[in-house]
Amino acid sequence: MNNRFVSLSLVVGACLLGHAGSAPAQAVYNPYTNTYAPAYNPYVAGAATVHNPYTGTTETRAAAYNPYTGGAARTATVSNPYTGAAATGTAVHNPYTGTNAAAGAVHNPYTGTTTTGSAAHNPYTGTSAARETSYNPYTQTVTHSAQASNPYTGRSASYSRSYHR
Repeated sequence: MNNRFVSLSLVVGACLLGHAGSAPAQAVYNPYTNTYAPAYNPYVAGAATVHNPYTGTTETRAAAYNPYTGGAARTATVSNPYTGAAATGTAVHNPYTGTNAAAGAVHNPYTGTTTTGSAAHNPYTGTSAARETSYNPYTQTVTHSAQASNPYTGRSASYSRSYHR
């Protein structure tokens, strides 16, 4: 009787384990959209695209890692066909210089404004720098701004200018 109970328990357990593993390989479950999305692995080259059927938003991510240099890069793009909004961003790390850098762009279809920007930080020198450019085709206004600082030397600089095309 005890052997039958143990055998039955093993069969039921195997069935339950088989049922729990019904997700596709390398997929992550999203309970808000009730969908499976490809898993994002930031350590090897590859891409993943996720679509949310409720909001219409599509997001694509890609990553690359070079084991010889230790360099790594990641990028993501998001777009929404209902609002027309779109954004993209990239991050890069250089292990030899310690520099981390990021850049991105955003478009707002309601105002027509497109903004791009970038930032970098080097922990060895302490230097941080950022810049941004915005353009609005309706008002023909362009704005440029930049700033840099180094806490070790105590120096900083900034710049901003707007003009009409």
